[in-house]
Amino acid sequence: MKRNYIWAVVLAIFVIAVTGCASLDSIRHKYIMRGQILEAAGTDVYLCIGSKDGAEVGQEFAVYRFVKSGRRYPSVIKEEKGTVKITEIVDEHYAKAKVLAGEAKVNDVVELK
Repeated sequence: MKRNYIWAVVLAIFVIAVTGCASLDSIRHKYIMRGQILEAAGTDVYLCIGSKDGAEVGQEFAVYRFVKSGRRYPSVIKEEKGTVKITEIVDEHYAKAKVLAGEAKVNDVVELK
């Protein structure tokens, strides 16, 4: 009897953990990854912004990079590095863009101008 109870508790914890992981992926995209450059090849970049976020072909975004600054507080500052323009909406989560000015690297962040 006690053994069955333990297995039931373990199974319940497993189900809760698996369900929680599925929602964590959604949270990760919404709050952490959204606006990141995921891939950069020449002047083409792929953004973690799609139709679900309201992205549209033709929108321009400023590209920012967070860099370490040992001399002032806060120790990380946001520097503008360039501009990109969406050329294609891939799906609800991703868009393809072209670098218009400056540079854009993987893990840089974009914000609507």
